[in-house]
Amino acid sequence: MALFMEDNNTFGSNFMEQVAQQFGQVYFSYDTSSSVFTHIAPAFEQLWGIKPADVTNPVALLSYVHEDDREFLSHQYQKLKITREQVQAEFRIVQADQRIKWIRLSACYLRSEECPQHLIGGYAENITEEKEYAHNLLKYNNKKNSTLEILSHDLAAPFANIQSAIHALEEQIKPEDPDTRKLIEFIRQDAIKGSDMIRDFVDNEFLESSQVVLHKEQMDVANSISIMMDNYKEREKLIDKHFSLISPEKPVYLYVDTMKFMQCMNNLVSNAIKFTHDNGRITVSVEEKEDHVLLTVADNGIGIPPKMQPYLFDRFTKARREGLRGEKTTGLGMSIIHTIIDLHGGKINFKSQENAGTTFYILMPKE
Repeated sequence: MALFMEDNNTFGSNFMEQVAQQFGQVYFSYDTSSSVFTHIAPAFEQLWGIKPADVTNPVALLSYVHEDDREFLSHQYQKLKITREQVQAEFRIVQADQRIKWIRLSACYLRSEECPQHLIGGYAENITEEKEYAHNLLKYNNKKNSTLEILSHDLAAPFANIQSAIHALEEQIKPEDPDTRKLIEFIRQDAIKGSDMIRDFVDNEFLESSQVVLHKEQMDVANSISIMMDNYKEREKLIDKHFSLISPEKPVYLYVDTMKFMQCMNNLVSNAIKFTHDNGRITVSVEEKEDHVLLTVADNGIGIPPKMQPYLFDRFTKARREGLRGEKTTGLGMSIIHTIIDLHGGKINFKSQENAGTTFYILMPKE
């Protein structure tokens, strides 16, 4: 302990560097007044692919950053300078061999008597495997959500048919045949329970996920929605609906909680399915504007009655109603969507006309 205290700056610094390197982190400090790095850990070469001595200023590093991420990274740096609060950014770099690596950068102004006020400190780490895992998780989560919605919708009709058949049988059964009536009632209750159980499972998937704190990251919303819509297009025949996507071919980036945002989009498509007749059309579009992204989900279904429209985003809303195949609702779905969009700084509204369809509009800010 005495040795550590006597040479705290040297020993402590080396010790922390070794600890950071063990966890794949590279510490650095940057002087904003002179626009130069005052320290970059030796492990930087393994992370970035160039020697620390070759890094004279941020411009030298920016050339390695993926061109689609440069504006986002610059925005985060300006945010740090204005708020002087810690920021975290995830972005891609392109190495000399054209391999892409994901980096997580955390930085803040150093606040101590020994450090000048214009010194920024932080660390960078390789999160490529983490991002690849998250991408696959999102892909299969989208597939799971769309499959559940399609399953729920597809099974609603058979259960409804069973209940209709039961009603027809009851009219033909003689009053003095109580045993048969009991058997039919048993079948009726099982049909109702089966239908409710499937819908409850789908609803709970969305309700439970909405309780988690937002974890925002940069997301290619055009690509993610394309994956979601492909899942629905593959199953068009199962639910007698036609799906289409209007979206730019180039990436469109938003800074969002990917899972939460995509579940909102999936839920809007699910609602469109429930209130659109067979052979109806559901169209999702993505349009990039100067300072925001506009997303729409449109259908040519039965629309929303004018008397229900003012209450659509309320919790346990008065606007809740069964789907065309008897799908039940909790009255919470649209409220949760509104809350999640609002937490992201976005806005959601809609236009609807009875027997002509509904279109939802989501405006999401670029960060």
